[in-house]
Amino acid sequence: MHDDSQQLVLSDQSLVATNILLDDFTPSFSLNITFPKSHKTVNLGNRLKPSDVSSSPDVYVHAIGGQVDSRPTPTIRSNTTYTFVLTDPDATSRSDPKMAEMCHWIVTKITLEDADSVHPVVHLPPQFHALAAGFSFEELGSPDVIAEGKPSELMSYYPPAPPPKTGYHRYVFVLLADNSRDAAGPTKPKERPHWGYGKVGKGVRDWAADNALVPVGADFFYAKNKKQ
Repeated sequence: MHDDSQQLVLSDQSLVATNILLDDFTPSFSLNITFPKSHKTVNLGNRLKPSDVSSSPDVYVHAIGGQVDSRPTPTIRSNTTYTFVLTDPDATSRSDPKMAEMCHWIVTKITLEDADSVHPVVHLPPQFHALAAGFSFEELGSPDVIAEGKPSELMSYYPPAPPPKTGYHRYVFVLLADNSRDAAGPTKPKERPHWGYGKVGKGVRDWAADNALVPVGADFFYAKNKKQ
């Protein structure tokens, strides 16, 4: 993924102006998201079929611009914890988003592994794979170099399944950095629709703000039901 292209698209009205993200932001990380069963990759608004995304993806997360600890911000240091989410701002349809936003996935308490001090990656320990089937990060070859921590799947992966005759939905992945220093981590939404807030339009922006999380990376794809 080209970093300049990512910044351009994330600043476009398709994401930021609809309040999916907290605010217009410059990403600190680039995301490489691939669905292993279908071999399909998310690429800044490309179109995928629901069958392509029926199981959770493999995600590779790389710091933009070099070493993590060479950048003096608390959201991109090696001891920062991260949360990875998937949301649908177009449920049930883009013209009538009465169920939006819909929470599709939350994985939290992820830590950075500064693998080679140049291209750091977010990494999950092998024991987590059983909890989040298919959710994995770049293999480093040895369990001895895995970052300490206990990532947890706060909301299980809910495969995108846009209803018939609702057109294309945007499905947005966001990587969030924890600014709170709260060891307990983010709170679980009460339900998936509206991220538990019970009001149309509520979602990642509100949940992240309530949990002191800030966006540091994002990507998205479009999908629709074959019946239109």
